[in-house]
Amino acid sequence: MSLFPVQRLRPWLVGAWTAIAAAQAGAAPASFDPLNKPAVLSSRAQAGVLLSVARAGDRLVAVGERGTIVLSDDQGQSWQQSAAPVSVSLTRVGFADAQHGWAVGHGQVVLATQDGGKTWTRQLDGVQAARLELDAVNANPHASEEQRKQAQRLVDQGPDKPFLDVHFFDAQRGLVVGAYGAIFATQDGGKTWRSRRADVPNPTGRHLNHLLVQGTSVYLAGEQGALFQAASPDAAFKPIQTPYAGTFFGIFASSQGDLLAYGLRGNVWRNPAGTEAWDKVDTPAPVTLTAGTRLADGRLVLVDEAGKLLLSRDNGQTFAPVSLKQAASFTDVVQARDGSLVMSSARGAVHVPSSAFSGTSLGTSKP
Repeated sequence: MSLFPVQRLRPWLVGAWTAIAAAQAGAAPASFDPLNKPAVLSSRAQAGVLLSVARAGDRLVAVGERGTIVLSDDQGQSWQQSAAPVSVSLTRVGFADAQHGWAVGHGQVVLATQDGGKTWTRQLDGVQAARLELDAVNANPHASEEQRKQAQRLVDQGPDKPFLDVHFFDAQRGLVVGAYGAIFATQDGGKTWRSRRADVPNPTGRHLNHLLVQGTSVYLAGEQGALFQAASPDAAFKPIQTPYAGTFFGIFASSQGDLLAYGLRGNVWRNPAGTEAWDKVDTPAPVTLTAGTRLADGRLVLVDEAGKLLLSRDNGQTFAPVSLKQAASFTDVVQARDGSLVMSSARGAVHVPSSAFSGTSLGTSKP
């Protein structure tokens, strides 16, 4: 494997990775070790770069650069910082229920909480992950010499790569994915992990950016048009062919099962349920789409790095912009319990009341 090509990651992750890489290369003081240095507590943490936001029951939890973790118990109106045992950038957060959650990030770190995000412990990092990769290859009698060399290089390179997404099916079973095709699974809530790289036909190590669970199926979306599907959480993945060769940053589904994969330059591709066809969906501008979600009433939402919010009322066939009072480079989006939207962004959390995108629901005229 070559030096890490940061330009292949989401644009809003490049700066964070560059800072971490510089520190590991010696550009920062030798005493700085972001994997072992707790995050700095700051009264302005909620206004910094946040990269992901998720529901934990009625609570919202957002994570971001330098190990920032902030909580909101009033639907995103105000935030309080939680202590984190690392100061690497945290790229994704998710919860299996109101109490059990996980955050992943640079240095292939995995953090876990059992109290709704108030306290966090480290479960995995890049040193351990590389050793697990090597052990898995050495235990496989069918592994090639090149695979063994690649696994050894992971150990030699150290913890210099990020995890990019996490999903837990319940409080015990979960998956994390990331750069260079990394994928790990746990069956015991993160106490132990195993590499599942051999279960994904990804020989060139394309980055895996996002996980989607739809029914019993698990989908992976990544760079260079990478899409994979497993029929169940423990099954091997198979490739999905699409007409698009650019990077997908995410994939989500309509209430009727249509898949929508989105990514660079405003690209959205839609797979109607029950078909193998992929149709290109028009978007207002060629701006990278960073996150999407399905609302409680079935409408679909996409956000982009220019601060645009796009809304679909027809299962993703069309999207139209929603006028916002506040815009920033959005990185993630979630619907709060009261129906409002909360976006993580390069300038903290952005709250959008439901009245800003209300009106008639799914299946009616465009906004």
